[in-house]
Amino acid sequence: MREYRYSALTTTGQTITGLRQAPNTEALVAELMEQGLVVLKSKPTLGALGAVFSPSRRIGRKELRDFTQHMATCLPAGIPAVAAIDDFRKQSEGVFGEILTDIRNDISSGTQLDESFARHPEVFSPVYLALVAAGQNSGALDSAFLELVSYLEWNDNLRSQTSQAMIYPSILFVAIIGLFLLMMLFVIPRFSAIFEGLNVELPTLTLRVMAAGRFMGHWWWLVFGAVGALIAGLNAAATTRRGSYLKDRMLLGMPVVGTFMRKLALSRFSKTFAMIFGAGVDLIRSLKLVAAVAGNQVMAGELEQVRRRVASGESLTAAFNDTTLFPPLLRRLISVGEKTGSLDTSLRKASEYLDKEIPEDLKRAFTVFEAVVIALLGVMVCVAALALLMPIMSVRAGM
Repeated sequence: MREYRYSALTTTGQTITGLRQAPNTEALVAELMEQGLVVLKSKPTLGALGAVFSPSRRIGRKELRDFTQHMATCLPAGIPAVAAIDDFRKQSEGVFGEILTDIRNDISSGTQLDESFARHPEVFSPVYLALVAAGQNSGALDSAFLELVSYLEWNDNLRSQTSQAMIYPSILFVAIIGLFLLMMLFVIPRFSAIFEGLNVELPTLTLRVMAAGRFMGHWWWLVFGAVGALIAGLNAAATTRRGSYLKDRMLLGMPVVGTFMRKLALSRFSKTFAMIFGAGVDLIRSLKLVAAVAGNQVMAGELEQVRRRVASGESLTAAFNDTTLFPPLLRRLISVGEKTGSLDTSLRKASEYLDKEIPEDLKRAFTVFEAVVIALLGVMVCVAALALLMPIMSVRAGM
């Protein structure tokens, strides 16, 4: 699929422009003709090169949240979806404005709202699309957008808490790296010149620290390059399915951090599953969607196993009882919800319970990280101080 920018003529003689994904130009023209549009001009966007020289096709979370809130406000007031989209389009600029123009044109030509949204997967996630489709089919589209507003706000709040908690530990980490470089590139070399002029036997610790300083002074570019290559390699490995799984498995196995990561994934599962299942999405598809947005490959694997077992005829309770990441309380709530027909309500309660614990676990995780960074800083300062003071004390003792 390629992305095309086109201009077309409507049945009323109006010229419109938009962006559309299609396998080729012929498919684009045929698709637009089905909607009553006559293509005047079309050309592919720059693709990968366009990511460098043109604005990103992704939009900000706030922009999507504002649009969703706008729809949740307009639809209950009786404003048609196409009019609500057009109103928001007029106040939007750049990429999102073009996308909304395309969506408005699609709907005006008879395309369903969820189908039009689905043509822009870079903006609307599978969960977003599933909820809109469920609301559209049940005649409760306004409720679907209200649910999405709550979901997006919850997601943004979780991101905000994590970002704020990372500020101080990140500053400490940068400080320790800066201090290490300062000592290795400037402090140690100056003292090395002094010690070499004393003509005394230097302690082993001092010799090793001086050797490390000389190495950093001569080969700093190699060290920086190796560290950069290592970071780039780890990031590249983490983007693969296997690498992402191993990374998540390692994080889950860490003390304190693993507890936080597990509860975060469980909360995301509970909130998302309750929302889409309660909106009328069938059980099998709900499990598939939450596996895709779990944010943890280990949990996604367990959810995929649950989905397959449920699809083969097993009960949801039996399938979840054999999982390792889902705690007894959550499995119990799923069992009760399945028996009473209130699965979405049970999982909402689980999400509320986890949301209360996550901030404390987050604070605890970064407190441990902060303590580790401070300990490393202390060890580094002590080693450097001993390496520099021991020769001086030896000289004074020999006087």
